[in-house]
Amino acid sequence: MNPDYIVIGAGSAGCVLANRLSGAGGGKVLLLEAGGTTRSILYRMPLAATKLWFNPKTSWGLWSEPEPGLDGRKIPVPRGKGLGGSSAINGTIYNRGSPHDYDQWRDLGLEGWDYAALLPYFKKIENHWRGVDAVHGGSGEVAVSPVASRSPFTPVFLETARQMGWPVTEDFLANDGEGVGLSDLNVDRRGRRVSAADAFLRPISSRPTLTIETSAQVQRIIVENGRATGVEYLRNGQRKRVHAGREVILAAGAIASPQILLLSGIGPADELRAIGIEPVLDLASVGRNLNDQPGGSFEFTVKQPLSFVRNLRADRFGLSLVQWALGLGGIAAGPPIVAMGSVRTNTTDRSPDLRLNLAAATMLSKVWYPGITKPGPHKLMMSFGLAHPESRGSVTLASADPAAPPRICYNLLTAPNDMARMKAYYRLLTGMIKQPAFADVAGEITRPATAPADDAALETYLKSVAGTTSHPMGSCKMGIDAAAVVDGECKVRGIANLRVVDASIFPTQISGNPHAAIMAVGDKVSDMILGRAAL
Repeated sequence: MNPDYIVIGAGSAGCVLANRLSGAGGGKVLLLEAGGTTRSILYRMPLAATKLWFNPKTSWGLWSEPEPGLDGRKIPVPRGKGLGGSSAINGTIYNRGSPHDYDQWRDLGLEGWDYAALLPYFKKIENHWRGVDAVHGGSGEVAVSPVASRSPFTPVFLETARQMGWPVTEDFLANDGEGVGLSDLNVDRRGRRVSAADAFLRPISSRPTLTIETSAQVQRIIVENGRATGVEYLRNGQRKRVHAGREVILAAGAIASPQILLLSGIGPADELRAIGIEPVLDLASVGRNLNDQPGGSFEFTVKQPLSFVRNLRADRFGLSLVQWALGLGGIAAGPPIVAMGSVRTNTTDRSPDLRLNLAAATMLSKVWYPGITKPGPHKLMMSFGLAHPESRGSVTLASADPAAPPRICYNLLTAPNDMARMKAYYRLLTGMIKQPAFADVAGEITRPATAPADDAALETYLKSVAGTTSHPMGSCKMGIDAAAVVDGECKVRGIANLRVVDASIFPTQISGNPHAAIMAVGDKVSDMILGRAAL
């Protein structure tokens, strides 16, 4: 096959691009994915997501460098390994963030990237359970369903949110992405996860204009005379080179896309020479501007034995798995959520700054057997994160070896305002569970084991538990300024026939989960590539 387009990475954007570019009016597409096929049943079961994050068969096993803002701790960086990318292992939460997040892109000079311009693409990809209206799509490839199983604590927690003065929402897509409630899920009506590969690749796998190669480790993009002409990759121990008739499109994600650019000689020239890579283009901003939402958490007991632990009794859990296998939903069809929220704690902000997620279980919750093992304590876990951090990190190379993991440093909580906000969120949310509506439910806080005595102790605790929400963005920033890696059409500045299309191009964080946004961006850019008018 002599492809017109080579798409590197079968994640949320790459799957959409492969679908659209190989369709009517497109051309021949070669899709290269470094991972495997992701057909295990664990991929399909939403409740099993946490089992995929740290499994070397399903995630790349990446870790950050010692984080200077976290007392030198290294933190895990789960990234999906296979068709669908991280959409095959994420928590299945489906939302878009706030319209103001995208309007900010327009305000940075990126015309055509505001929310109004993206909304038609959000709607186009969706098969939303609410049907078609002003903000939902009903005939797209991506199934969106409501939560199938609600926690008994949900109503009382929503009432607590009202007592806090926060809006309670039933639809995060229709409320400026703001409020506290239950988000929709990226699952179908039978309770199966729908990854980007499930939605956009598998239905067209026999399309003659599409070739998909898994276990294809890209070594570099071939650049000749300032033009991307093809890709060199390793598959089954054999090194291959393939020519692209029209374009090479890099869609490997916010970690791997800058890594591949750097391996190809596109990046800070002095740094590349220092590790033995001959620079092709001195583009200092490649791998910079990396940002992810910093997150913290605490746990507390509940006074009523109604947490998810009761569902983990072996016989009940077994029946739940049968229920899910029969396509009848139940607890296995979604994560164990009480409620989640995106809230403006500062009313002068245009979009939410606080993200929260109250889970009916902790990371240590597990199946128990009556008469053999005791059930774990009934606890809830409150996770919280900063939607728009100021701290910025980087993705750099450890060596010129494409098989070596990149150096990832988020610099989490190094910006003073980020730590100040995280401390404020901790105080706000530990106070929230003491509100009258929730006071009859919440017991004692058990993590941290001892309440922080002062501001310094709270900062120490947050540094000991902080991680990310696994929403990395910005490492190949789109923009019109000198720090931009790509322009408003996602073309790499200074290299012809090369684009980057994934979350790495997001110039700023969004206050929601990025999967929907990445797919919409992939769809929008496919129209640009094919010369079609924007929707």
